[in-house]
Amino acid sequence: MKQMWLIPFVAAALLTACADQSERAPAVDRETALAELDALRAQFEEAVAAGDMAALGALVSPDAVILQPGAADWKAMQQLAAGAPFPQGAQIEITPLETVIVNERWAFERGASLVTYTDPESGDEIALRDAFLVIFRNDGEGWRLYREVASASEPPEGWPEAQ
Repeated sequence: MKQMWLIPFVAAALLTACADQSERAPAVDRETALAELDALRAQFEEAVAAGDMAALGALVSPDAVILQPGAADWKAMQQLAAGAPFPQGAQIEITPLETVIVNERWAFERGASLVTYTDPESGDEIALRDAFLVIFRNDGEGWRLYREVASASEPPEGWPEAQ
């Protein structure tokens, strides 16, 4: 008889657990989501190389917020780009270091990128590295970059070897 007081608590816990199960979103296909993000990354690299700002814009959410590194060499590139994200002829190599699929709508990635472009005055090739954290949002028409914060600082594990 002394344990009768437990019955309402156990019943409430079971009801809560059942409700949680029915309200949970279906499991996301992680491999498919990763493949889609790989494709997005490749399209981003191709759009930068082609100087195709329309294609680049289609890969980024209309309400995206992107913070590039504030180092002097990055500011010089931004000035040369004259309002575009990258100057004409730039290349970007993006290396993911960690990708997490949160659910069917949200994912994030931490990584490093290498941007190269030619200085129009000297003809020298300029190489800029950054470490980044990107939040992706699947808006129903596919994954898009939603938020990005980048730093000129080296990531904790060092720069990727390919870079």
